[in-house]
Amino acid sequence: MKPYLISKGRRYEEKEDTLIADPFLNDYTKIIQSKAYRRLAFKTQVVSLPDNPHMRTRLVHTEEVVSIALAIATQLGLNPYLCMAIAAVHDIGHTPFGHIGEQTLTKIGGKPFRHEVNSVVIAQHIERKGKGLNLSYETLEGGINHSRGSGELSIDPGLPQEYNAVLFADKIAYTVSDPDDAVRYGYIDRETVLEKTKKLGRNQRKRVNNLVSALVEESKRKGFVSFSEGEMFEEFEKARQFMYKDVYAHIDTSLQEQIIHGICDYFAGSDYFGGVEPVFLTSLLTDKEAVSFGSYMLKCRRPKIEEIAHFGIFEILPYIKGGEIDYTNPDLDWGKNSLDAIAR
Repeated sequence: MKPYLISKGRRYEEKEDTLIADPFLNDYTKIIQSKAYRRLAFKTQVVSLPDNPHMRTRLVHTEEVVSIALAIATQLGLNPYLCMAIAAVHDIGHTPFGHIGEQTLTKIGGKPFRHEVNSVVIAQHIERKGKGLNLSYETLEGGINHSRGSGELSIDPGLPQEYNAVLFADKIAYTVSDPDDAVRYGYIDRETVLEKTKKLGRNQRKRVNNLVSALVEESKRKGFVSFSEGEMFEEFEKARQFMYKDVYAHIDTSLQEQIIHGICDYFAGSDYFGGVEPVFLTSLLTDKEAVSFGSYMLKCRRPKIEEIAHFGIFEILPYIKGGEIDYTNPDLDWGKNSLDAIAR
């Protein structure tokens, strides 16, 4: 299996991009130093604003995806730096309250809000005072290709195999890790988790190792990254669907939905925000910031600007006011027809 080594390039040239020779390692360092990456520490993975310090935030989940993607890349001879970069960027477009925020913003905006697309929008048009992170095309395209929700884990063998490696790393990460956090908050009991995952392995570390090993074995046999058959995959898919149907669906998120609606109304009703799309602006908030809005709503009043001026969005707002930001458009046409790269 050949690693993807040479990039199609970036939107524009920068002197700083010569400091680290490998374009994808360069991307990774840019991403983990970004504001969007830091916000992931305060965004939902399973539950919002957990009191237990061992609960996963969206940032911890991202780091787990990086580690699993690296394990897959090492075993299959893929480009580890590209896997790291894609894994690091894949969730930076997530909303406050995780997937329920995503679903609520879809209803409010009247068009699909997809966190994987928003990740690319933020990376290209919001970071660094609107200049964007200027990432390699493959890092951005790989980030868009990671999401499948509860649906079939379909892949395109014609894409760089690193894309599919991160896709499966993401699914393995949450299927193995999220049950532990659901137990910590009483959504399921430990015995149920053990029953649903006993054939995957006796503990989390063993489950990850067994799943990665099964994926690697199947991928080597087929000649591309694949995980779609065999007893281990069947048990993995049962566990994954269990989380969607019997855990995620039963978490009460009604209050979070009301808060998201209130925030969008607030942004839409104030000229201060310069006409920036309320749905997009809301997506930039952390859970904590969103809950602060909710506390004002409980008092039946809207916050004054000076009361929320410490929120992160006020560092970003001057550079996006009056701009046309389409959170549904990844804007990757610039790299699709590039003739500068040779994939090896």
